[in-house]
Amino acid sequence: MNTRPILPANEAVLRGRFPFALHRLSQVGDRSSDDCFYEKTEKDPILFIRKGEKQFPAYGDKKPGKLIERWLSSLALTPESLYGVSGFGDGSHLIKFLDDTPVGTNLFAAEKDPALLRETLSLIDVSSLLANERFFLGVGEPNDEFFRDIETVALNGVRNVDTIVFSPLYSLDESYYDRMRNEMVRQYLVIRPLIEVNVRTAVNIQKNTLENLPLLANSPDIGQLANRFADVPFVLVGAGPSLDESIDFLRSARGKAIVVCSNSSYRKLVNSGIRPHLVVTADPMPPTLQGFENISLDNVPLAAPFSALPEIIRRFAGRVITWNTLNPIVANLRQKTGNNPGTQILEKGTVSSCVLDISRVLGCRKVLFIGQDMAIRQDGKYYVEDSAYGDSGSHYTSIDRVQNLPGNTKEKVPVEGRLFVYLKTFEEFIAQNPQVQYRNLAEFGALVKGAPYQTFDQASEWISNGDSSSFEKALNKLFAEHDKKDEIDLNEIFSPTQKHVQSIFDKSLSAALKIEMLPAKYAELNYSNNPKLKEILELANEMNALVDSRKLDWSILFEGKTKGELVNYRKNIRYIKNQNETWASICRNKEYYWALAEGAHWFLELLEKCFQSSPKRL
Repeated sequence: MNTRPILPANEAVLRGRFPFALHRLSQVGDRSSDDCFYEKTEKDPILFIRKGEKQFPAYGDKKPGKLIERWLSSLALTPESLYGVSGFGDGSHLIKFLDDTPVGTNLFAAEKDPALLRETLSLIDVSSLLANERFFLGVGEPNDEFFRDIETVALNGVRNVDTIVFSPLYSLDESYYDRMRNEMVRQYLVIRPLIEVNVRTAVNIQKNTLENLPLLANSPDIGQLANRFADVPFVLVGAGPSLDESIDFLRSARGKAIVVCSNSSYRKLVNSGIRPHLVVTADPMPPTLQGFENISLDNVPLAAPFSALPEIIRRFAGRVITWNTLNPIVANLRQKTGNNPGTQILEKGTVSSCVLDISRVLGCRKVLFIGQDMAIRQDGKYYVEDSAYGDSGSHYTSIDRVQNLPGNTKEKVPVEGRLFVYLKTFEEFIAQNPQVQYRNLAEFGALVKGAPYQTFDQASEWISNGDSSSFEKALNKLFAEHDKKDEIDLNEIFSPTQKHVQSIFDKSLSAALKIEMLPAKYAELNYSNNPKLKEILELANEMNALVDSRKLDWSILFEGKTKGELVNYRKNIRYIKNQNETWASICRNKEYYWALAEGAHWFLELLEKCFQSSPKRL
């Protein structure tokens, strides 16, 4: 193959929608595909596949359209799904798939060979395919970057994920496409629940953040302790059933290692006479409070995001160290007070992932896992009894629908879906931090790659030279310093945000009402070029300009009720069809305006309540 530049129309869409794919294509250099080539004809170029000394057209030598139709008719598809397909080829089977499937069906094209894809994009204009909102693209090594756009699919409400085989291209490297399939399913199992929780709890996160600001505005950030404890071991305490057998070890380890637990394991430690150096909470929802009910909180510091449950923040007031993972309200506060944006901590479905990431921030080079079984015992127990799980009886579960995975001391242990996601989250984190040594003390737990099993005696020897007193002193010093800081006028800080959101509300509501009042006749085809409709369409440019004029304030608005409204908007507009495309565009815009108006109205009411309750400090 000759190296040709990608057609401008294709490159423009790639740059906007798939920049990571474009980057990988740019790394190909002068390499040509070993397996495929294009043969020029008087009409369109024809893609050929090489097999040894033989070569044949990828889509058959008679009627390529018939082969694609037979392939498509053989597929058993379900609505609201994402399908990964093996190979991009010349794009014709992908175009046919999208043309002949419902709007809720999404397609992820996986192409092993960047050289082949680059050649296709240099010869054939597939910009309309690349621009289709139901189409996604991955090329090269199927890693996190490859699957980056799955998050967008999850936001669209897709429920199922699977792969389909296009045999001519699949046969070029079956092991690659099988590996892609397994990784795509795994990635989606991790991402989808996180996205669903993120959208569902966006309202709670913003309400909690604004309510917590008066107490946390001057709180220290966990990053202020960064990389100061390389020689101090770190113990991450979870609420798995092995915690019961770990209490004696924890008593002896507290003076040698930083003992950090989650809200779910906190009660067990305190009832056993062990005061953790730090307890961590992250969930914004009320059930999280159960871990702190009817138990002493004296002299125990809390690490939490600004979005944590306000009642918990109040109970630990003056002893809270914070972080800020993608919370624009906090970013705005820190920007206006001349501070850095705040430390981002990994939040991936389990508070234990936050604790794990805190160990990275602190710089600890030895990390022990206690109570991180990641598996169900044979009797169905998978959480310690002295916990909120035990209160509700949910510390036992069925082992009927599980995966049997390698264990620390057993050949196989049962792992249910949620624990499997946690297991993979831990393994991924460990792989990204090779400078740290990890060990797991859950004897009958699942094997965590990169964290070999240790007995309690081995672990005691492993951390014998540690001293945790430096951590306690550093944390207490931070609290004392921040307690002396001047009060922050939160009303003054957020007044510009309030004004900007008010402008968005006024403009979006006005635009939505204008469209609602248009007579039905404008939907007819002969009104496509009507000046009044063209004028209405221009409102979209004005709206977008207003939204883009203050990006941080837009992020604040988006990360509340607006997020869910826009998710619903994206679902709704898929079904808006009309021969008069101008009218269809206006109807889609109307849904957008209503989504903005609903979200902005909710935020303004929330902000007003906060201002009224304490005008000086929100």
